[in-house]
Amino acid sequence: MSHNASTAPSWQDSRRMLPGMLVGTVLEWYDLFIYAQAAALVLGPLFFPQVSETAGTLAAFATFGVGYLARPLGAVIFGHIGDRYGRKRALIATLMLMGVATTAIGVLPTYAAAGLAAPLLLTLLRLAQGLGAGAEYAGAFVMVAELAPRNRRGLWTSIPGTGIYGGVLLSAAVAAVVFTLPEAALYSWGWRIPFLVSFALIGVGMYLRLQVTETPVFTELAQRKAVRKLPVLTVLKEMPLRLFLAVLLTTPIAFNAYVALTYSITYSVKRGLSDTDALIGILLGSAVALVSVPTAGWASDRFGRRPVYLTLAALTALVAVPYFWLLSTGQPPATWAAQALLMGPVAFAVTGAQAAFLAELFDSRYRYSGVALSRELSTAALTAPAPVIAISLTAAAGGAPWLTAGLMALVGVVCFVAVLALPETSGIDLSPTNRADVETAEPTR
Repeated sequence: MSHNASTAPSWQDSRRMLPGMLVGTVLEWYDLFIYAQAAALVLGPLFFPQVSETAGTLAAFATFGVGYLARPLGAVIFGHIGDRYGRKRALIATLMLMGVATTAIGVLPTYAAAGLAAPLLLTLLRLAQGLGAGAEYAGAFVMVAELAPRNRRGLWTSIPGTGIYGGVLLSAAVAAVVFTLPEAALYSWGWRIPFLVSFALIGVGMYLRLQVTETPVFTELAQRKAVRKLPVLTVLKEMPLRLFLAVLLTTPIAFNAYVALTYSITYSVKRGLSDTDALIGILLGSAVALVSVPTAGWASDRFGRRPVYLTLAALTALVAVPYFWLLSTGQPPATWAAQALLMGPVAFAVTGAQAAFLAELFDSRYRYSGVALSRELSTAALTAPAPVIAISLTAAAGGAPWLTAGLMALVGVVCFVAVLALPETSGIDLSPTNRADVETAEPTR
């Protein structure tokens, strides 16, 4: 049996699962950004009123960070499930865990009602969110990659990635309505609404995912009894260097894109920009990404994974200084241009280029684990501390952004070098019966 066997579902039938893959990514990033905004605005007084306002906000953000620390563990757990028991089972589990945890936050008692149990439950739910998110997006594009036709794999695997920026846009829309409520309404019931919205996304996502069939790649593995008992250990043993290089591939998204989506707001406001104008810039960049992400995926089909990735990595390094130069003006048009013309088409677009490339780099026996680990190790190392790193570097430079810009440029260079060390993978057969084209190019043995 092979990936194109007659018994496999046709792509015309299989592509109906794309909305089911997309909704999970939307939920993941909606949860992420809605929690970040709630932590900044309301969670401190509601769950940590026993400390000062500043300490309460910091405590709320600490619970936010717990989710990031849990993501690599989630990659291990659900990567194991995806490689051992099936891609579909893992994706149903991650969606359910993320959605239930987020919805549960919306019905939590506050400190006033439950005392210390309230912040403890909040932390546990953030841990659950992070565990689910640790293998959600990775699993979505692995499943698409194993079903999509080879010559359009880059385009179709990029579609779940648009959900990242769709989640940002959705969270901003909900926050714009909820967090502008009168203070009494916001602190009594309004703050719960953004979290309860997740329940609708769970319902839609679960319905769609239950209709999805298992990929023929995993079905073949199971039939041949080639499934590994511990796929995470297998990838660490057989492809340690490739896993390391794959981690480096994801760093422009883990650091540069996240700095642009979070720290840029703080930096711009300090330069005299209003919160609203700074947020508009984020929304413009995210809107551009809805186009640039699938465009990058399409280009990787047309020109190859390495040429497109090398181009985006080089541009990521080159735009770092101009990006902060525009932000430093404190002018709305310049800030909007920085996000829409530099981040949206460059750093955000890496999301579209990475999906097929990462899926093609790993053997089918541990593909889910390898992809999830490569993403979440960089997330834990760079995304979680990204705002703190940027703030510290800017403070060390006397308020100037050039150290932060320099680090962003360095990330682009490191990614460029990693791509050079990896083989071209476009068009390979992802089935278990034909991996010679990649394995012979393996630089890690």
